[in-house]
Amino acid sequence: MPFIRLLFVIFLTVASNVGALHASDGEASYDQHVLLVGEQGALGHRLVSSICFAQAGIDVARNRRVIEQTRMEISTALVALAEGNDAIPPITNGNIRTQIGSVEMVWKGLDKKAATFLSETGLTDEEVLKLTFKSQSLEKLWRNVAQSLELQTSVNQAPEKLVRTRIITTATNQSRLLQEAGKEACLIHLAHKSQVSAAQVETLKDILATFDQNIFELTFVRPASSLAPQSDVLEQAAFNTWQDWVGLETLFEGVIEDPNGQDMINLLPDMSYGIEFLNMKLHENIAIFMSL
Repeated sequence: MPFIRLLFVIFLTVASNVGALHASDGEASYDQHVLLVGEQGALGHRLVSSICFAQAGIDVARNRRVIEQTRMEISTALVALAEGNDAIPPITNGNIRTQIGSVEMVWKGLDKKAATFLSETGLTDEEVLKLTFKSQSLEKLWRNVAQSLELQTSVNQAPEKLVRTRIITTATNQSRLLQEAGKEACLIHLAHKSQVSAAQVETLKDILATFDQNIFELTFVRPASSLAPQSDVLEQAAFNTWQDWVGLETLFEGVIEDPNGQDMINLLPDMSYGIEFLNMKLHENIAIFMSL
């Protein structure tokens, strides 16, 4: 529940400040770059999560489709950032292009593993468990790119644009937290045959604890102060997403409470589907905000 309450607060804050956050028609904007890069931070975790679920025999056909889709999304994003597309111009800053080059190098290694998994060769459970290190490295490199884009925004644009950039970053981060939590939960199940380490469970707990920290910061540190009218559409969408989270939250709690239990295999199918459904809702909410 803390996860979607966070999203709810984010978008209420966004809606209340929408008048101040609009850029003039002639002003260059990094919004779409920030959005695209923010989304990539989740995709490495999503890839490994789907590989893990499929390896565990859970909704195999759908998770294999998600793997293929995720590979395509990451590859397309890298090309868009380097060469541009209909939505965004290419990145021209030399430092950021170098950072994207580092992302691409790590991505090639993870993509190769994903291709092997989808082939007749496949991967062992131990090999799947090790993929988490590659997804973590990929996320950190994408975070470097995001921070550089935020710096560009602070230098080249008005202060209110930096506020908008940080809201987009925070909102896309929720997708990352969701995918990472799903990945950790599945890897705990996959490691069960050997022995689940306390560190794995603590990692999952830390991810979920971040939700509470963000809620505190968004509610008390940066409260909505504008008297501008709120977006009813965004408010309703955020509330609906919070309702969808309530059921999924209990599945994560079940993993934390009894990671070695026999019921784990019964929790994961609903979790796998629930994560993808909620991820879709998160993207819909971000799309509403971007249209304001």
